[in-house]
Amino acid sequence: MNTPNRRDLLLSTIAIEPSLLPVIDDLAGLERLVPQAPSEIEGLAIFRNQLPGLLAVRGRADAHAGEVRSMISMIAREPDQVEAWIDVVNALTILANAANLTLLLLPVRSEDDGWAREEFGRYLLRHARRNGEGEDLALVQRAVGALPRRSAHLTPPAGAEEISEMITAMARRVGALQPRLVTTEPGAPAAYPLEQAESLKSYFAAAPHLAGLLDGVRHIFGLVDALRLGGDQPETTAHAIEGGLVLAYARLLRIALWPARDRQDVAAKISARDLVRSRDADPDRLGALWEIAFNQGETVAGQSCRFLNIAEQD
Repeated sequence: MNTPNRRDLLLSTIAIEPSLLPVIDDLAGLERLVPQAPSEIEGLAIFRNQLPGLLAVRGRADAHAGEVRSMISMIAREPDQVEAWIDVVNALTILANAANLTLLLLPVRSEDDGWAREEFGRYLLRHARRNGEGEDLALVQRAVGALPRRSAHLTPPAGAEEISEMITAMARRVGALQPRLVTTEPGAPAAYPLEQAESLKSYFAAAPHLAGLLDGVRHIFGLVDALRLGGDQPETTAHAIEGGLVLAYARLLRIALWPARDRQDVAAKISARDLVRSRDADPDRLGALWEIAFNQGETVAGQSCRFLNIAEQD
């Protein structure tokens, strides 16, 4: 994301863009990929086959995390700006976390996907080892899964053709990690700089309906569980199951990430937590992603009396 040099910039002097843009996070952005199809099963299979690549997701995650770091630095220089900018921080935090979770949720389908997933997984593991406790590391290990001892992407190229391919791949990946703020198709996620503060505040104010998301999750799980009972599965059925799990857990992660604003939200988050813990047949990494997202949502909730922490309500 091309943004001005923040080193000497003050929050009080940022040129705020007055027009509002629709702000879409990467988890919510998956909803636009659910097609109208002759049946829900076919729709889930099609959804699975048109999921996005991971490079752009990684780029948006890094861009939003960078904006959060810039804000923290600027708030240290102007602490009187905290109240005016706190929901911009909250919005950017959710956008970054949603992108990171999407990066670990979606399937790997290409070398670029594998590179993005593996590099981020190694970063998470290093961070957990340096800064977390034993439980944090164990949770990250469950979410990331097994990684090779040595990255395949570090293997030296053997000849001129492989060198050329490596340079092309590196350029493509570096470009993806520097996303531009562009007008995208409706419902598609993008990268949003601090200059879009009003749009970011509007995004954070318009929290999703958590109970409604949970109803949708239960419906999809019903379809997935029925398909699993079918024994031998044709390709379409297998794709529908995978697509259903991605869509259901994307919605569950949104429930986890957003802070509870009222008792209905608290009830939805507790019910979602219980539902995830009951899903013994689902891949363990999905449950670990939920726990990470839930903890992130609790961190956001804990910084303001406007929100309710779930631990205090149990």
